[in-house]
Amino acid sequence: MKKYDTCKGDFAKLGPVTDGNEATVSVASDIERPLTLELFSKKDRKRLYSIHYPKDYRVGAVHSVTVKGIDPKNYLYKLKSGRQEYIDPYIKSIDGNNKFGRRDGIGGFETPVTDIKHKSPHIEWEDMILYLLNVRAFTMDSSSKVKNAGTFDGLKEKIPYIKKLGVTSILMQPAYDFDEITEQKSEIGSKQRLNLWGYVSGNYFVPKPAYSVGNPIEEFASLVDELHKNKMELIMQFYFTAGTQAGFIIEVLRYWLLNFDVDGFEVMGADLPFREIAKDPYLLDTKLLFTEIDIDAVYGRTAPAVKNIGVMNDPFMYDMRKYLKGDEDMLSSVSKHILANPERSALINYVTTYYGFTLKDLVSFERKHNEKNGENGTDGSDYNYSWNCGEEGISRKKAVNSLRLRQMKNAMMLLLLSQGVPMIRSGDEFCNSQRGNNNAWCQDNKISYLDWNDIDKNKEFYDFMRSLIALRKEHPVFHGRYAKKMYDYISCGAPDVSFHGEQAWNQSFANYNRHFAVMYAGAYEKASAGRCDDDFYIAYNMHWTGHRFHPPKAGKGRKWEICLSSGNGRESGIYDADKNELAVYARSIVMLRAI
Repeated sequence: MKKYDTCKGDFAKLGPVTDGNEATVSVASDIERPLTLELFSKKDRKRLYSIHYPKDYRVGAVHSVTVKGIDPKNYLYKLKSGRQEYIDPYIKSIDGNNKFGRRDGIGGFETPVTDIKHKSPHIEWEDMILYLLNVRAFTMDSSSKVKNAGTFDGLKEKIPYIKKLGVTSILMQPAYDFDEITEQKSEIGSKQRLNLWGYVSGNYFVPKPAYSVGNPIEEFASLVDELHKNKMELIMQFYFTAGTQAGFIIEVLRYWLLNFDVDGFEVMGADLPFREIAKDPYLLDTKLLFTEIDIDAVYGRTAPAVKNIGVMNDPFMYDMRKYLKGDEDMLSSVSKHILANPERSALINYVTTYYGFTLKDLVSFERKHNEKNGENGTDGSDYNYSWNCGEEGISRKKAVNSLRLRQMKNAMMLLLLSQGVPMIRSGDEFCNSQRGNNNAWCQDNKISYLDWNDIDKNKEFYDFMRSLIALRKEHPVFHGRYAKKMYDYISCGAPDVSFHGEQAWNQSFANYNRHFAVMYAGAYEKASAGRCDDDFYIAYNMHWTGHRFHPPKAGKGRKWEICLSSGNGRESGIYDADKNELAVYARSIVMLRAI
């Protein structure tokens, strides 16, 4: 006997809405196919009722039914359109899907209430150090020594480490409840692969249950709260398939902003309504990252009151890689990347990201090694612009390993001493390797998991990364709020920034040159305690031979001193104050500071 009554629902809001002993479910669905609400017992997941949506319970393509006489807390539901059964895309909670690689979820009626006690620190773009990570891969290896590996709680345990590194903001690969099971077809049949990255559709309003110990909503909220407590931000990646309606995308972003107080989003996918997203009144002071965007189409020719758009800068990555390995005719592009700091948007710079080689693999492999992906090596980019420093893969040669270490330091100095927002791929700071795999989307194993023992194995590079990040954060000449003007507009005797060749003030970006220098005048930026920043001179040399530079004279009563180098020992560079000459070793970068 039927134990409930139904009536036409309220069409104002898609998804589940509860009120006492009744629940309303409004769905946008094909008007030509019958639609059914399937109710399950939350206790044992047994299917209890199938409730049909009558034709007069529809406005346009939106169907709405109210079910009376039930306690929504005791029920789960799915939708059935024709023969296809699916989870409501607007659900806010889910029962199941709590094991990575098992999709047994059923939607819930609850709309969770979260309590984020510590609010967003709202870090300015120019002060950010962005850190890209995957929740599962970050702590899944036993070497992470966290209590709950591969989860939001596991990541929360690592916040002290991330903060100590100097990171201000985390960029999190998809952590909504995406479908990680992928059918891979071939001539001999098909098999299931696990998608570790998550750039697919899913239950967009639900924190991924497989990233939790018990309650994904509470654990994700706790992670955000702990990050904010430590004055750190969380920016989430969301991938939307082509054709996803602008209204739905905006509702998803608003939900995570309003309920979890996340600090920003990288919105990914094809044909994105970037103007509608960027101009949404709820998101006007939320960081919004895009791979490609027409800034003029968003703002016209004016600058926004709040700069809320960041652009992922692939050209920086590819040009810096080419320069790093010594390609010719790169100085003009590299110099522009170093100073690029647009007025209306931020630039997110990186040398490595989730697609492509890790930093260690970038200097260790010239060819991708994706054999274990099961696609005969056809997957992944062939355009890596990498160099193995003389031997493919792991090497025991001291000279090869010394060069690789120097090249990794060069790469990070190119990144962190450029004006845009630097993004570091997690694990690069301690030389994580994926064994030459440049497309590890399906490697839910040690290829993708970070090996935290590498910190001790590569302590020199890890310490170098910490000191380099600290140097950038301490000195605003490397991360100014506004673009450099390249002239002496305060009459202090030097431009805010200037380019040099081997001789001071003699810039040469000829196609055959692979070396140049940059000088920053500290008088244009205020450092700690309101004092002017220091003057810096950085000599970049990606040539396979050494060069001698003669920097401009240091300010009155000051002298140049080497403060940072990518080399060690004789590779560190030598500055002769009497000759005002800086000898820079092959493939190295040396920084002077006026003291």
